[in-house]
Amino acid sequence: MHTWSKIRHKLEHEYLAESLRGRLTYFVTCYHGTHDCDEGRAAIRLDGKEILKSNYFDRMDAMWKHYYAAPRQPDDMLRHSALAAIHDGEFYQNDFYRAFDVFEQRSIADSLQSENALVRMFALLDRRTGRRTLEKLREQMQQEPQWLQMIYFIRLEAEKMPLPLERKSMKKAILFDLDGTLWDSSEQVTHAWNRTIREKTNRSEQFTVDDMHHFMGRTMEAIAALMFPDLPEKERIAILERCSEDEIDYLNNPEPGDCPPLYPDEHDIICGLAEEYTLGIVSNCQAGYIETYLRQIPFADAYTDIECAGKTGLSKGENIRLVMERQGITDCVYVGDTQGDADAAAQAGVRFIHAAYGFGKVDACDAVLDDIRKLPQTVKKLFKEKSNG
Repeated sequence: MHTWSKIRHKLEHEYLAESLRGRLTYFVTCYHGTHDCDEGRAAIRLDGKEILKSNYFDRMDAMWKHYYAAPRQPDDMLRHSALAAIHDGEFYQNDFYRAFDVFEQRSIADSLQSENALVRMFALLDRRTGRRTLEKLREQMQQEPQWLQMIYFIRLEAEKMPLPLERKSMKKAILFDLDGTLWDSSEQVTHAWNRTIREKTNRSEQFTVDDMHHFMGRTMEAIAALMFPDLPEKERIAILERCSEDEIDYLNNPEPGDCPPLYPDEHDIICGLAEEYTLGIVSNCQAGYIETYLRQIPFADAYTDIECAGKTGLSKGENIRLVMERQGITDCVYVGDTQGDADAAAQAGVRFIHAAYGFGKVDACDAVLDDIRKLPQTVKKLFKEKSNG
């Protein structure tokens, strides 16, 4: 097996289409200190931004879901389940290595028909896959997973080839903040943080729910500075990271009757919107927090994509653009409850709906929402105004 440096050089220089060289790059890393040194993550970047990424834990979780959902379990079910996870867009660095070994031993024609979606991706991006072949793949690509279609569209755009009609049409989306917009976890988070500070640090601070409303929506660094202004940055962030870990644990295992409340009729509203728009969640939270919300609702499938600062290290505005690029979104509104959300929408160049039922006030917005049940007509009006304009 090749070393990663050799694989990356070949993928980015020897094999990559000239139209994408210097723009599309690959990234892998291992999680040092884990039980299995194979654990890690992999990503694909376009112009420096991650457009596709996954890790060992998400990939294994997806694989086992496929494995146990199968009606029967033949001897090679583990292999089929791993391929199904990759098809879903869940992979880690070793999947890159294995896919590259297969890709390098096959012709482009065979690679484009491989059972492994990563092998098909390498072939789509290969310089030997010419414009005539790309044109012939249009019908086949309609059956590919959404993430692989995105790779195909990127290649078409780079070659200045016409996009499919459905890609040209407006893809409308609603992206949401989480806290104060889709649920109110302030009481639960306050309880978890206060307990951590009380039991696991030498600090005496105890915060109120009103304090938490003031904190939510900010970056972790900003919250830590508000909570412990007298401490050096490294120390206060360390305490907040411990609070955040315990918060996720508490939210995943709440005391009886202590789940964060949703807003009125949220289930029906979100499911109805998902039939007409692409939905996603973009938050300044830590990694794992949005997933906690999704695990506690019966309509998680309504959301197509999620992103957070804890995963990318990017600002909320940059993460909004990242999701838009990843999903091919051409027209978008962002729904949030704080000035930080309004600023993020402005940075991303999208319209902003202020969830005034949440935690904060804003200087300006495109629409005000005093009740989440009014969201469908509010969004419809904004999109209609833009199309008429």
